[in-house]
Amino acid sequence: MKKNLYFSLISVVLLLVLSSVVYAEVSTSSEVGKSKNGDRHRSEVSKVVQELNGIADRDTSIGNEIRVVAQEQKDLAEKVKDQMNAVETRGGFKTFLIGADYKNLGVLRSEIVTTENHLSRLNKVFLASSTTRTTRIDVEKQIKELSGVKTKAEAFVKSMEGKFSLFGWLVRMFQ
Repeated sequence: MKKNLYFSLISVVLLLVLSSVVYAEVSTSSEVGKSKNGDRHRSEVSKVVQELNGIADRDTSIGNEIRVVAQEQKDLAEKVKDQMNAVETRGGFKTFLIGADYKNLGVLRSEIVTTENHLSRLNKVFLASSTTRTTRIDVEKQIKELSGVKTKAEAFVKSMEGKFSLFGWLVRMFQ
């Protein structure tokens, strides 16, 4: 009787593990043709950077500070794209066993903090400047756009960290 129960229990566990592995491999292979989150992130940041540079050209009183933030954000977007793509392209089986790419996710979290600092700098420029109404509206709009991009990046990190893994807890303990 106990042997049958143990055999049934082991069979169910093996079936769950195998189905999870197959699901992980299928979901990874189905994502190959889709647009990468990193590319989308870089594209959205590029639009914000272009708009910020346009604002900087129109308003010389705050132009230099805006240009600096825009250039730093442009450089940062390329790094974030590479990190996101590295996290996304990790094999499904490897992710299932040991979890997400925690090293690159940590770098992404650091880059998100840098974006928060850029947003703070833009807010200071926005609040301290005595620019025209249209410039203030344009800067405020770009701050909101950049905040949205940052929120999407945070959601990406959380979703990747939340993936199920058998031994992810062990990997996190040693990092």
